[in-house]
Amino acid sequence: MFKIYPIKFSQPMTSSGLKLFLSFSTSLLVACGGGGSSSNVAAPVVPDTNTPAPLIAPGAYVASFIGKDWVTMLLPTTQGAAASTSFYGLYYNATDPDLYSGSGNFTATNNASLPRTFFYPNISAAVRTGTGSVSNLGNSVIRVNLTFPANGLDQGREVSVAASPPNGYQYNASANLSQIQGAWQGRWSYGMGYVDSFSLNISAQGAVTTSMTFQQDCQLTQSTLSPNFDGTNLFAFSLTIPNATQCSLKNQVLNGAAFVTNSPSAGKTQRLYIVGVTTDGRGVSFRADR
Repeated sequence: MFKIYPIKFSQPMTSSGLKLFLSFSTSLLVACGGGGSSSNVAAPVVPDTNTPAPLIAPGAYVASFIGKDWVTMLLPTTQGAAASTSFYGLYYNATDPDLYSGSGNFTATNNASLPRTFFYPNISAAVRTGTGSVSNLGNSVIRVNLTFPANGLDQGREVSVAASPPNGYQYNASANLSQIQGAWQGRWSYGMGYVDSFSLNISAQGAVTTSMTFQQDCQLTQSTLSPNFDGTNLFAFSLTIPNATQCSLKNQVLNGAAFVTNSPSAGKTQRLYIVGVTTDGRGVSFRADR
């Protein structure tokens, strides 16, 4: 409770003095919380500068993008301060996916640049180049932004999709070949076409073999899957395709990534994704359930 004491002046106050006194009284009331309850005054918000922004975690991410499946894999490929991470994106705009790829430095950052990215549309022999970035939105969600400028008759294309890890997926649980060892049968896509019911066999050592071909005489040789060196829950994929008459990927070495997750198909428990690309962005993919 405030007490009010009368103020006595030794001389009559002039008009200018009265104004000065009223101004001083008003300032005093404001400073003391006069004219209102102090409980209604919000305390200033001080940002917490000690909490670092979440870093981008390597691994697998999935999303529904415009009603279709989107899959991203971020695979570390080198170590050190300038370490490189490969980016792979599969967008199932149709039964077979469009392929996206690129690379950047993802070390200790929450926003990584992809200086050069590739877009290999399904049922097309043409590869488009562009730029992109990957950022961490928090709560294990990343955003992929890709831009491909207009080129001739091709209109400009932009992709912006937020993706999160598959259910039950742990990025820092080392991939294990025992998870994927054995026979798989699924859909093999190579940009210009596909092979349904394509059979792959994965050995205990990670060798990937098949008796089947694609695009008439394209064969898989020296094909391997191996747990990634850094303990990320992804497999590094490598594939060599020998010289062949009809094969658009002849004499090419493809590198990529793979992971296994829970299958959404009835009666199946596992789903395997594999993607591999050339240095100029052309590639193959495989999706199978068992």
